[in-house]
Amino acid sequence: MPELALSLPGSTDQFVLADRPAITLTDRYRPLPDGMTLGHATVVRAHQVRPDDVVVAFFTDGPGTRHAEHVPQAFTAHPRPFGSCPAQCEECEDIHTHGADADRYLCLDDADDREDCVIVYRNTPVAIIPAATAASLPPLGSAPLLPDLFTLDDGESGPYEALPVPRAFGPWDTISVTRATAEQIAADVATSHTGRHLTCQWLHDALLISSDPRLRTEPGRPGRLIRPDADGRYRIGGLWPWEEWSPPTCPDCSTATEPVDVEDERVWRCTAADCNRRTYGTGDPDDDETLPSYTETDADGATIVYHGTGEIDIETTAELASQDRPHEDGQDADEDDGLMCPNSNRPPECTEIDPCEACAQDEDEEAAMIEASMGLRRAPTLSRGDQPDTADTYEVIVLRTERISFTLTASSVQDATDHYLIDGDETASTTTATSIETVRRLTQPPTSV
Repeated sequence: MPELALSLPGSTDQFVLADRPAITLTDRYRPLPDGMTLGHATVVRAHQVRPDDVVVAFFTDGPGTRHAEHVPQAFTAHPRPFGSCPAQCEECEDIHTHGADADRYLCLDDADDREDCVIVYRNTPVAIIPAATAASLPPLGSAPLLPDLFTLDDGESGPYEALPVPRAFGPWDTISVTRATAEQIAADVATSHTGRHLTCQWLHDALLISSDPRLRTEPGRPGRLIRPDADGRYRIGGLWPWEEWSPPTCPDCSTATEPVDVEDERVWRCTAADCNRRTYGTGDPDDDETLPSYTETDADGATIVYHGTGEIDIETTAELASQDRPHEDGQDADEDDGLMCPNSNRPPECTEIDPCEACAQDEDEEAAMIEASMGLRRAPTLSRGDQPDTADTYEVIVLRTERISFTLTASSVQDATDHYLIDGDETASTTTATSIETVRRLTQPPTSV
């Protein structure tokens, strides 16, 4: 569906309504029933919502263009004044704790055994499907429920999809899973800290979970035999505590992460615009040191190489850029990256400190020619290998300009600028210009007799 631009009487803002997000591990949005679409929606203030209107989205703050923020599950409105909560839900308690004014808030729907109350400002823009329209469409309950996600108490396994559980669900309660999910749980338990004293075995369509015989409080009991119910699902619980699964947060900025697969591994990437951090999400920083490296292409088409944690690999990126840099004359990048000497040798064969033999001879010949031009010695023979005749000893002071590269770990550009000499490693050095400042004869010529 294309984006809908909706208006609200009395407001100059534009309200943009886009499709509901697709279901992923991090985006848990229950679809609307077949036949009910956002094309049926309109925008009203929260105090204008009427009973049986279907609430589908709120909006970002204004003024100007305001984009839809979809509710995870569309719900039928039962508006009432904000006040005492019949269910004593956490949402109402939190708002009361902060001294909310009852005249500024209202409740769009009461809490049930799964969700807290929906409390909003009275003037909040709300996208609704009016009750009269919703009455002619399939009911909300006809849309498939989204599964809840769980993990073992180590937080590293799963997530496992299960039928939705009530708000009062406890960690030792059972969850209802498919055969495929039960098989994955059994496999994970065998290798987890949670299941260090447990064994799992399939007996046809039944799952036997048994403990170490030495730890059994009732000797002779083989364990717990879990059979499929009438719907073919397995109810597993009471053997270890379940935890509700949620995406790990960024270790650097605590922002939510999203999953990304790198070299067949599940990695979590920070969603903050100014943070590239990646993590395995185990909570152990040492685990992230083994994250696989990756590459991205920037807006100019340049390839950026990153360490697994999201830091730019400066040295590798620079080397890759030198290899891929385009040249108008068609030369290979290595021939024009500032590292190749005039005699076509590259480090370490030829460096400023230890030049190759050809460059050393060229430097000697150049010095001899300079001295000859100043009348300090006769011009040398320029054939390679011939050395000029030496008359006296001279001191030549040369000014040399170098381009030096350093790499270091720093928290910002300014931090790198302040500490590159102390903490940085010199990775490349190139002479960009030379000039002779002075030439001085150190020995006096012989006196004529």
